Amino acid sequence: MSAEPEVSQVKRLQQLITYARLAASTVMIVGIGVLAGWLLDVPVLRAVFPGWTAMMVNTASMFTVLGGGLWCATFRTSQAGSLIRQLGAILVILVGGLTLVEYVLSVDLAIDLLLPFELQHSQPVTFPGRMAPVTALCFLLSGFGLLLEGRSLLPQFFASSALFISLMALVGYLFNVSALYTMGIYSSMAIHTAIALILFNTGLLVIQERSGFVELLTSDTAGGKVARSLLASIPVVILSIGGALLAGEKLGYYDNRFSLAWMVTLSIATLVAVILRTARHLHRIDKSRGNVQAELAALNAVLELRVVERTSALEMANGTLVGEISQRQKVEDDMRRLSLTDELTGLHNRRSFFLLADQLMHSARRNDQSCLLFFIDLDGLKKLNDVHGHEAGDLAIIAAAQVLKTAFKVTDVVARFGGDEFVVLAADVNESADTLSARVQALVDEFNGSDCCRYPVGLSIGAVRCLPKELKPLGELLAAADAAMYANKQRRQQTLYCDGCALRVPPTHGGGLLESPSVT
Repeated sequence: MSAEPEVSQVKRLQQLITYARLAASTVMIVGIGVLAGWLLDVPVLRAVFPGWTAMMVNTASMFTVLGGGLWCATFRTSQAGSLIRQLGAILVILVGGLTLVEYVLSVDLAIDLLLPFELQHSQPVTFPGRMAPVTALCFLLSGFGLLLEGRSLLPQFFASSALFISLMALVGYLFNVSALYTMGIYSSMAIHTAIALILFNTGLLVIQERSGFVELLTSDTAGGKVARSLLASIPVVILSIGGALLAGEKLGYYDNRFSLAWMVTLSIATLVAVILRTARHLHRIDKSRGNVQAELAALNAVLELRVVERTSALEMANGTLVGEISQRQKVEDDMRRLSLTDELTGLHNRRSFFLLADQLMHSARRNDQSCLLFFIDLDGLKKLNDVHGHEAGDLAIIAAAQVLKTAFKVTDVVARFGGDEFVVLAADVNESADTLSARVQALVDEFNGSDCCRYPVGLSIGAVRCLPKELKPLGELLAAADAAMYANKQRRQQTLYCDGCALRVPPTHGGGLLESPSVT
């Protein structure tokens, strides 16, 4: 929706530039036409009507320069055009200023008949070839306006001043009031001079892009629409009324006092009609704006209600999603825990052992610490399962797991490696393998002698020491510890009694140490 006003504003700016170019062309044509009238002795080109004031050669030349400068000013990106505009403006300022100096100081600076148009010498005027003082003043103002084109306020001031003076001269011609275009004897402004100055200065005003006047004319606001309407209608209406009344007065229908009274009455009526038309237009705009605001308020209320409903729905969906995510996270945590934990004993499983053992050995190697790797086997599990069932075997496995968790530190990795096999990796160990094995056996004997024991257990233990400066694969260390455990099992004499759910293991010192090359 915001693109349409921008397009219309650009279109109006282009229309104003087109008007300025037409005005510049017309001013140049007027200047060239008057020069041709002086050169070819064509009175109608010099004075329009017999007996009217003629445009001087200097004046026509300056109009040609001003028209060219205004044309160049409409092409802002051209450096050559900008130079021509500035040089032309300086020339007009010099001619207008020097002419005023001639009038004020009563001197002749030899610029009046500078151009070779001999017909000027025969003119019955006090200063042949010299433009009127008001014309020189308008050229001075117009030249400054053209020179400063593109600035903020000064060009508008100079152009508006020259426009007012020339418009007053034109009105003087239209209503036969010579005082409005004459300053002293033989110093009148020609009618086509006034018209050319009006065209030039209006063209100069409408290309001032920084001015509030141009912004107002091109805007889509109510003020812009009213300004375009009034500027186009009021001058035409007032001049038309004045011209019609003047024509009736000349025909003898009424005297000048009656004409003045009618002029005042019709002007008031016209202005009242214009004011009412403008007020009605603004009223429609305000009413339309009020309707639009009411519709927007209703739409905003509907949108707010929808936002509340959607927000509530999103909050419910978000709560459901959070619950699902929490549940999924719990399931994932459980799955992760189950994937790394032995379900029966709660110890680490085989997969978890390899992950943690690798990390623990690397940490021990960095800290220059030794480790002990134990391989432990539960004795007689198969016979226990065959005689008393798998429930009894599970209880024996759980009991062995509890013994191992009690015997080793929390930082040690205790894992169930297989059905009846356990592995333990103990880091930063200051005790010997035999001492730790004896502690395990003491806990086994304590469990077997307690009231909690339904099925006594026996453990065969093998261990290898891992020194930090040597490196061997974990699998090779496990194989060495397994071999030590098997040798220990062979040395022990096992007697398994299975009578009324009883399992007895002969007392031993519970383990042997197979010395292995130390690893890090």
